[in-house]
Amino acid sequence: MRVNASAREAEMLKLLQGAQKMPNVPCLLLTFAIQMLTVSFASASGFDLSFSGTLDRVSPAIVGISTTANRVLTNEMLDDKNVRRILGLPEGALIVESNATTTGSGVIIDGDNGYIVTSRHVIADADDVAVTLKDGRVFAAEIVGSDATTDLGVIKIGASPLVALEWGRSSDLKVGDFVAAVGSPLGLEQTATFGIVSGLGRSGLGVDDYEDYIQTDAAVNPGSSGGALVNAAGELLGVMRGVPIPNEASQGIAFAIPSDIAAQVVQALIKDGEIKRGWLGVSVTFARTDDGNAGGLVVDQLACNSPAERQGVRLGDIITALNGRPLSTEASFNNLVSLLSPDARITLDVRRGEAIERLALTLSNPDSIQTAPMHPVLGTVVFGLPVSSPSRACMPSGPVLLMVPSDGAAFMAGLRTGDYLTAINGEPAFSAGQIQDLLEQSDGRISIDILRAGTAYRIEAE
Repeated sequence: MRVNASAREAEMLKLLQGAQKMPNVPCLLLTFAIQMLTVSFASASGFDLSFSGTLDRVSPAIVGISTTANRVLTNEMLDDKNVRRILGLPEGALIVESNATTTGSGVIIDGDNGYIVTSRHVIADADDVAVTLKDGRVFAAEIVGSDATTDLGVIKIGASPLVALEWGRSSDLKVGDFVAAVGSPLGLEQTATFGIVSGLGRSGLGVDDYEDYIQTDAAVNPGSSGGALVNAAGELLGVMRGVPIPNEASQGIAFAIPSDIAAQVVQALIKDGEIKRGWLGVSVTFARTDDGNAGGLVVDQLACNSPAERQGVRLGDIITALNGRPLSTEASFNNLVSLLSPDARITLDVRRGEAIERLALTLSNPDSIQTAPMHPVLGTVVFGLPVSSPSRACMPSGPVLLMVPSDGAAFMAGLRTGDYLTAINGEPAFSAGQIQDLLEQSDGRISIDILRAGTAYRIEAE
């Protein structure tokens, strides 16, 4: 619950105005009166000044996690032939690290069945997983499932009943809201740190495929990963992802996976042990107009014979919304698509020229895509050319670029030997005459549509 700051300021102002009329009132007494007013206001507003009541409810659901594994030791130096020779390591020999340990945190989200959410990297490749409860009991845990895209994992212990946290709605969070991070940093179990929400929708860190983090200034250190981010009501608003790699130390910046996403992933992991994602077959890039304003999310890659290509998406389309939800960044589009399941039905709002269209699409299972090898001269490449296609970009009927010199401008722009040229500035280019005419009509900047190994690309060149 938020404190009504304006009401408190009004009360304090009245108090100070009254004090001005009483010059003999001691300063100490006036200070005491202001403090009492602040406390009484906070109490009446339901705001827990100490946060201790919340932590009493939350801490029994926070666990420490310790894993052991026998794994191959990897290091860049070990790839150096001279280093391997000095160490006496023969070609192909591996160094196995025995009983390597990893520590982290977890949150009980189902007290009756013993399900615990944590970070995938905490339990990845573990041979044994041990969970320590607040009361000191230790249980062996089994890995239910994990998802590399979101770095979330679920484990289960055979103990009940357990105290579990209720999922909160991370979509209700606002920058400045008070939160607490609870976990086992540096092996210090049941550690709680306090702060605010510093940012929402953080992405572009290059840590996970799915990045839509809550940023907080609550102190987080190695071992906090998998812990809880909670509000004053004790609701689970996020699963701690940790600190920015490679800093791996608390610097006032930490991230959590939003509960709206984590709850959905956890439910699927408990049900199937894995996340089944649908395939759309489209990639977008953020573009700006000539005057510097936001131009939208432009389709710059389109997989041929994909659901997007077969159902009407075209290179150059500007996607403005998915299922009616406005999109403004590449990350927002990628994140929404990554949560869609096979056979999911969606709508895409696209702007094509001056027209606005709403396309209805059904995603497919990527495992069902049939592929075939390319010609041996080009090596073994995976591709999936359609027999027929509604998209001009996916019709391999244009001239083949037999050779693109590696020191030329075309190579620098992105063209390669074996590309199919399908259009210039959005118009078909199936003959030398058409190509010449389209180049003469351009104002110096052109877009070239090509087909390469079953994927259509738009390359911008000047």
